[in-house]
Amino acid sequence: MKEKDLILLADDDPSLRQVLNVLLEEEGFSVIQAADGVECLRLAYEQHPDLVLLDIMMPNKDGREVCRRLREISDVPIIMLTCLPSEKEKVERLSEGADDYVTKPFHNDELVARIQTVLRRTRRHADPTVRVYDDGHLRIDLDARQVRVAGAPVALSPKEWRILEYFVRHKNRAITRHTLLRHAWGEGYEQDFNYLKVFISHLRRKLSDPARHPRYIHTERDLGYRFETHD
Repeated sequence: MKEKDLILLADDDPSLRQVLNVLLEEEGFSVIQAADGVECLRLAYEQHPDLVLLDIMMPNKDGREVCRRLREISDVPIIMLTCLPSEKEKVERLSEGADDYVTKPFHNDELVARIQTVLRRTRRHADPTVRVYDDGHLRIDLDARQVRVAGAPVALSPKEWRILEYFVRHKNRAITRHTLLRHAWGEGYEQDFNYLKVFISHLRRKLSDPARHPRYIHTERDLGYRFETHD
């Protein structure tokens, strides 16, 4: 029998936690609960959940800080639960390492579908094949998930890593924005070009690759991007 996926549900509203606990268990998930940010981090360290549902507004440590802390130690998928639906808020949460967000109030079917999509995407992207790109300046080890620029380690968010990984596996080829969005975020995000633009900008900065005179990430006008190699 397939082992159930374990979801860590972090929200300071006990009524909402109880409703979601019942819903998720009916959908075949196992659930553990946290009432604040500190408890969420403790349970994440101890229980190694398959996915974290993380409310933003929580006592002790809010969801923003918890998300950043989790990203320092883990690639566990994170879906943010937010009452703040502005585009700026969404971009900031995704930039900090969240895999997705759901705006309250939400439909149960939408939440379950988002969870299933994120879990499928995470597993599909797992690849044990060892591949290294190294041109003497930039080194990308896809198996170790490590990046170095001029010998110095570079920390990437999960989204930045997925984009860079796709670039390396499809080097020297024009890749559409739709394809990159679908790869990094999943189905339904193919038109969110602003999100992609933000992450490409972050990636260029971390790789010391200025947009005006790029060495690696080139913009293909009206199409997408191309990762040019120099090995």
